[in-house]
Amino acid sequence: MIHNLRKILFTAFSLTLSMTVLPSCTFTSDKKQTFEKVTDTDYSITYYWGPSASEFNEDVVIKMKEAGFDIVPLQRFAYDYEMNKTALDLLKKHGLNAAVTDGRISSLYYDNAPQSRIDTVVAEVVEYYKDYDNIKEWIICDEPSAAKFDVIGRITDAIHRLAPGAKAYVNLLPNYAPADMLGTSSYEEYLNSFCEKVQPDYICFDYYDLLGDDTTVSHRGLYLENHEQARIAGMKYNKENRVIVLLIKHGPYSNVSYTEVVWQSNLSLLFGNKSLSFFTFSLPTEDKNFVWSDAMVEGDGSTTPHYEYVKKANAETRVLGNALYNTEAEKVFCIDNTNTASFTIGIPMYSSYGALADIKGGKDMLVSFYNNGSFMLMNGNSDPDMPSTLTTKSIKGSLQWLNPKTSRWESIHSSPYIKQNRDTTYDITLNSAQAVLLRVAVT
Repeated sequence: MIHNLRKILFTAFSLTLSMTVLPSCTFTSDKKQTFEKVTDTDYSITYYWGPSASEFNEDVVIKMKEAGFDIVPLQRFAYDYEMNKTALDLLKKHGLNAAVTDGRISSLYYDNAPQSRIDTVVAEVVEYYKDYDNIKEWIICDEPSAAKFDVIGRITDAIHRLAPGAKAYVNLLPNYAPADMLGTSSYEEYLNSFCEKVQPDYICFDYYDLLGDDTTVSHRGLYLENHEQARIAGMKYNKENRVIVLLIKHGPYSNVSYTEVVWQSNLSLLFGNKSLSFFTFSLPTEDKNFVWSDAMVEGDGSTTPHYEYVKKANAETRVLGNALYNTEAEKVFCIDNTNTASFTIGIPMYSSYGALADIKGGKDMLVSFYNNGSFMLMNGNSDPDMPSTLTTKSIKGSLQWLNPKTSRWESIHSSPYIKQNRDTTYDITLNSAQAVLLRVAVT
């Protein structure tokens, strides 16, 4: 009888425990699922300004690869053509591609050469490097005025005809450049003129937004607007975008933290960029206009904290970049710019849109909607440890997130950022600079 009583009590306890545990399981581990893995694309991570000829060796090439770069610019030995070949051999050995500066092409830009001479020189240069299939870009110039677009267009045309498969590299001025530098009355006119006259492979601009010392950092103020202007021009002319972001301390620019590296990287994805570039890998010691410090790799080959920041950030950026490579950012919104108003100029405020629909909260958050139905939420605050929570209303379908550590789409129950409530709403909490890529699978 005592045995039967114990059995009855144990059964009752088990039922009570089951009734207590099962509801929470419904919203956690029982629904953890993984879906397809993101595959590699032509999404690219590069930098501006690398090692000198004396510093360019196999050890530093290995460091470039381990940091997550795929295109290495050869810029500091433009007239040492044999050194270019030596560097290309090292890069090829380790599966890396190159963007080559060759002084013969650079001179065409500065001399405003006619098409006949450009064709002759480009053909000569392409022939000289004919054994190197890892040349993906030919570097033409940096930050040109619109007055130079005609000659840039002629050089670009020659590269497209005589070096098929390679791109022409041109980095444009940022939108805070004055009109006399731009050579146009507005930045939109500058971008439109570039696309129409040059017919470029992509729109690339540099913008260094973070100003100040290590304790007081401010924003220049037009950074997101520049991204938005380039995004609109890219959609208008069907061009990919690349941005060069700040890494090293020089002049008025700050010594960026890991959070600020992630912030710049995630913003580039938010606006649909297909390539990301860092300024710089090595110190531009030739330029005496600034005191330079804190590059990724020192002249002796030793790495700095910036190397580790970029290496860590690039691992996740590449996964997200691959996932977004074959889609476009069609709408970008600011959700609540309470703390970020100084650098959200030019970005419209959010109203109910797409799968996200109506929301609550989201202080400092930004959101981008892509034309494949996915959307990215990002905490737009670059100050450390400033978390923000957004609550969605009921979403019709199953919410999934891209886990950058596994490169797989997963149900949101594996996400550390997302909590599903019993009323089918979601709380999404992101720390400063963090971003999450989401999609809705209709069930």
